[in-house]
Amino acid sequence: MPLVIVNRGTTWVPTEELFSRLVDRLPEIIANALTCENPDGKLTPADIEVWVRRSDSKDIVTDKIQIVVFASLFPERAANLDARQKIINDRIKEILRGTNFHGWVWIRLAPSSFGEF
Repeated sequence: MPLVIVNRGTTWVPTEELFSRLVDRLPEIIANALTCENPDGKLTPADIEVWVRRSDSKDIVTDKIQIVVFASLFPERAANLDARQKIINDRIKEILRGTNFHGWVWIRLAPSSFGEF
């Protein structure tokens, strides 16, 4: 289950509606970009957890939005990680088109184990 942390800087310029649309679309975007051929690598939007936070006055933030994706490391996913990151970036740019908005996406793959209780 990938975890997506969206950190919103203090100088968000586009509307709240646009930000909500971006956050709402992230599960689909991330699931499509990170699905891989590994038996455990198939993702649906329901598999994606998204946490949203606002920068605090003590944070040192240079961009208006930062998106960090934590996902399980599979060789099939890691083999073309830059291409997967570009897919996510391109989809976000489509949503924010015309806003002159700046941010970044960082995908972190690591060995992991998930279990529900």
